[in-house]
Amino acid sequence: MSVKQIKQAGLTWTNISNVNEEALKFLKDNFKFHHLDIADIKSESQNPKLDTYKDYLFLVVHFPQWNAKTKKVTSHEIDIFLGPNFLITIQHGKNKEVKNFFYRSMNNRKTRNEWIDKSSGYLLYKILEELFSQSRLMIDSLGKQISNIENEVFNDSQDLDLIRELAMHRRNVLNIKRILDPQRFIVASLSNIRKPFLDESLSIYFDDIKDYLDKLWVIVDSYKETIDGLHITVESLINQKTNKVITYLTVISVALLPLTLLSGIYGMNIESLPYAHKPIFVWGLFAAILMLILGMIGLMRRKKLL
Repeated sequence: MSVKQIKQAGLTWTNISNVNEEALKFLKDNFKFHHLDIADIKSESQNPKLDTYKDYLFLVVHFPQWNAKTKKVTSHEIDIFLGPNFLITIQHGKNKEVKNFFYRSMNNRKTRNEWIDKSSGYLLYKILEELFSQSRLMIDSLGKQISNIENEVFNDSQDLDLIRELAMHRRNVLNIKRILDPQRFIVASLSNIRKPFLDESLSIYFDDIKDYLDKLWVIVDSYKETIDGLHITVESLINQKTNKVITYLTVISVALLPLTLLSGIYGMNIESLPYAHKPIFVWGLFAAILMLILGMIGLMRRKKLL
């Protein structure tokens, strides 16, 4: 079944792991939610939002989620209905964190007493707190990977794979910022809503989550600045290497010009060329020009022009 429930102390936590006909029928038969909310549940990738009604709240919350196969941070959506004696979490796609939290509450009496014995608003706070705590672990892991890239950049290994990995992490950091930003507004709004199931005593809890999200935002923003700096550094180092290669090729081309000119002149079948019949002189001329070229290259290296 996609619909499972935990009931305790007059409060029911319903977790819907898959939006299907069974789940939609359960919501329509047991609750009088607005038809627009039901429509939002049917469609995926809704924008984060908070709708306030007389008897309940409807939230669409997004959490950053790591996809190990694609090495990409994606957004996982959870829809939440919050009322006086109920809380409904609806998942779009698989998320082991929500599943683990639910079954931990179901099987562990201590956790169940801590989370569900108070109010639906407090249960919402605990769920959000746990999910954003999991986001912190992913963000810390991303920070370690960025530090490893930084070490590789300054170890003179600016290859194509490193540049691709740097671009991938840049995309992931931007995705996390894009996901976290609306959640800060939603949590701040929760701390200012006054309902019987979301009273003033819970404001300090949601303010704590808001502060936590602000810290995550600052951390991710610092990652973005680091990646931007590394991107500029890698580009500068690659340009410097390219300029060196071009300089060496230019010196070689210019150095060979006099020798090419002489070989072209004395390679012509003309009898009246100076010293054409004295090979020792011609080879000596070639050797003198070669020594001059090598001397100029040595002087340029000493002056650190090469």
